[in-house]
Amino acid sequence: MDKKPYPFLPFDDSLVGEKILLVWQKSHHSEKNLKEHLLKALDLTEDQIVFTPNAIKQTLMVSYPTEIRNYIDQKHPSKITDLLLTIAKGKSNVHPVPALDITFELIEWILTGFDLDDVLVETLSALFGTSLTNEFIDQVRAEYIKELRG
Repeated sequence: MDKKPYPFLPFDDSLVGEKILLVWQKSHHSEKNLKEHLLKALDLTEDQIVFTPNAIKQTLMVSYPTEIRNYIDQKHPSKITDLLLTIAKGKSNVHPVPALDITFELIEWILTGFDLDDVLVETLSALFGTSLTNEFIDQVRAEYIKELRG
């Protein structure tokens, strides 16, 4: 008998998700509103947003960063957005199940390790089905850094 997958709460279980929500709420929007945007943009239901099993996640978190670095080296940043959306929607050939937890981890990795704000704007705008700005990314990064520094 298969165990029921454990729900992934993107704005509770992910530090970057928590900071995205915080910045979103500073613009007088609600968590419910942001979650609705996310589900609609990804064409998912709430019960499809679950944690990726650990063994699978470990494997994917080796291969996806390599793929992202290759896109950076080849100067194909829009392919990074495509990859992240494919992962989130569960359209990947490698793992054809929605994996928003992995998408958020990769967004966090990009946010803290690369100068790819335009990619993050494009990705988050697509993830949430709304138009975001570089200022939004700057605020998310500032909140993230503030949290890490305590």
